[in-house]
Amino acid sequence: MGCSRAGYSQGCSESSPRAGTGSTFNFAFNSPKALDPVEAAREAKKASQQIALGYVYGGSRMIDEIKITSLSGRGSLFLKKGEYWSYWLGPVDWGQVQGQHNTYAYFDQVGESIVSTTIRTRPLSITGWVIDGGTGDLQSRCDFLNAFISPVEDYTLDYKGKKINFRPDISVAYSPEYIKNNEKVRRFLIQATCPYPLFTDLDDTAVPFDQKKLFRFPNNFGQVSPVVFASIGKAYSVTVDNRGGFTAGMIVRIRFSGEVQNPRVKNLTTGKFIGMKRTFQRGEQLELSTVPGSKHMKLWGADGAEQNVIKYRDYRSSFDTQLIPGTNRLALDCDDLDQRANMDVTVYYTPLYLEVE
Repeated sequence: MGCSRAGYSQGCSESSPRAGTGSTFNFAFNSPKALDPVEAAREAKKASQQIALGYVYGGSRMIDEIKITSLSGRGSLFLKKGEYWSYWLGPVDWGQVQGQHNTYAYFDQVGESIVSTTIRTRPLSITGWVIDGGTGDLQSRCDFLNAFISPVEDYTLDYKGKKINFRPDISVAYSPEYIKNNEKVRRFLIQATCPYPLFTDLDDTAVPFDQKKLFRFPNNFGQVSPVVFASIGKAYSVTVDNRGGFTAGMIVRIRFSGEVQNPRVKNLTTGKFIGMKRTFQRGEQLELSTVPGSKHMKLWGADGAEQNVIKYRDYRSSFDTQLIPGTNRLALDCDDLDQRANMDVTVYYTPLYLEVE
């Protein structure tokens, strides 16, 4: 029992969107990865673990709604539970992320010591139904789905304010049974791999160094309540709360309103910093990214021209200046501390989550 990543297996039952029809979906096919004996053994072990734990649908979950967006510009696809007039969403299996431990042992040691752990990819399976809502366009909906999902393109899946990227392992697969593949309904499977197995928020979290300060004028000018004024004050340190379970990279954007020599952003919690060995002028904008896979240093001049300024990186600084889970205290620094007032700084980051259920 169980819908394994290598396909649907015997005894995997699910309610059909057609009232009063519930049956067994005997749909057998193999993904390219399952042809590898090592991978096949791993999948068999995973399936047995799911059965032992009593997982329904092989670990799948009944989910109300997801959104799949093509990163190649093909648009978006909405799948909803109970969506009779479009695409009906069935169980979604997020898979289980495995950690690969690298260990060592010295002579006469009892057990082993873990040196590091690598997080592997995440398998993803999405089942659903194409429904003829009475308009006779069932085939056109299948044609769109077949063209939309491609094993050579990347996609983003949105769910409950989180997102994850994936690439399909195969083209869209349909049930061979007539009761689940006919003129009114067609059951399908999207099977994919998430190369980066962690979920992120849909949008980055912005944390500005500037802060609003309120003060009251000493005279209330006859008003019942005191007159409250707001001012924008400069803050040279800020607290960032990383709500995720993993260390996250950050993007630091600095807008210069005057001359600044050798600006730096320090993480006082970890002791690391990212900085430049260069003098910046009014009107310039600097972006420093420590996000894995997208680490860079870019500068936009007053005329809007972009240039790569990584050659000006302070050799003592590190692209590993990131946000650990929990509270991080960031501080702004430069050679002349009075020049800190010439920088408007905002930090952008997104927490990383292992699961969303």
